[in-house]
Amino acid sequence: MPLLTDELKTHYEAVLEHLESERHQTLQQVIAGQARLKELHNSIATLQKSLHPENQSFRYSSASTRPHHLKYANISVRWAILDTLHDSQPMTTAALADALKSAGVQSKAANFANNVSAVLSTTMTKHNEVQQLPDGRWELTDNGIEAIEHIRTTLKFRRGIGLL
Repeated sequence: MPLLTDELKTHYEAVLEHLESERHQTLQQVIAGQARLKELHNSIATLQKSLHPENQSFRYSSASTRPHHLKYANISVRWAILDTLHDSQPMTTAALADALKSAGVQSKAANFANNVSAVLSTTMTKHNEVQQLPDGRWELTDNGIEAIEHIRTTLKFRRGIGLL
């Protein structure tokens, strides 16, 4: 590799400093934008609940271009669980595992239901997004509904399920 001249090195350092500064400014804008997006999401959800108390959770209506058997192939198990429970009645761990597998969740686990059970436990204890009913079925908490409704607005989720 050829050695850099002092002049070229100085120029590269100035460009690097400029790019790092621009990256920092852009990151600050993204953080502010994400905070504003969350505020808007919460305001919209509150108004929707006030206007339509009979319909406690508004469904995500955009149709994926991806076949159902690949819907969740590119998102996390947690997101897939939240999305599935949002649009269904409470489900058992086994039924949820079957639904996720049929929608494309990939796993190398010998028993995928055990994997789903572990994610449900973590999602319940760390995030308070799901709760287990006395009959053993799982449902979303209000926190879980808010979480998936926000997650559904993200570019990462929309790309992951084939909306973009």
